[in-house]
Amino acid sequence: MKNYTYQKLIPDHAELWRILRLKGVRDFPLGFLVTPQEAESADNDRCREILSSGTYRGVFTGQELVGFCGYHRQTLSRICHRAEVGPFYVAPPHQGQGAASQMMQGVIQDAEADGLAQLELFVDTENTRALAFYERHGFTRCATHRDSVRVDGTSRDDYFMVRRL
Repeated sequence: MKNYTYQKLIPDHAELWRILRLKGVRDFPLGFLVTPQEAESADNDRCREILSSGTYRGVFTGQELVGFCGYHRQTLSRICHRAEVGPFYVAPPHQGQGAASQMMQGVIQDAEADGLAQLELFVDTENTRALAFYERHGFTRCATHRDSVRVDGTSRDDYFMVRRL
């Protein structure tokens, strides 16, 4: 297994993130809500703005960003015990090599350090590899969100998954 490092993405990572995000959106469109056209329209300045929110994490091998995920803490007082994870993407050459596990463990540690009670995510019901990964990391299926997204006019369902901390 390769040596991966986990860290919060900052605006200086914008170009790396933009390139990897676009690759992910093109290669695995069911893993993202954003379309390829929407991802392409986000220039480096827009990506810097997105990353300035502090809601994205990444895994690196050396200086190369090989995976990223959203970590979106809820801010309203009644739901601030929760955070949503996603999108979650690792470049194919690094899948099955420990990068995704390193990133998920980092997110779990961040959530615990932030005093959160649970992590939540949505995943396409037919994304069996991702489902198995999330279940290995303690997430359980709670509900099916019917007609969650429409991809090219086709309705898709998602599972809502939760990991208690």
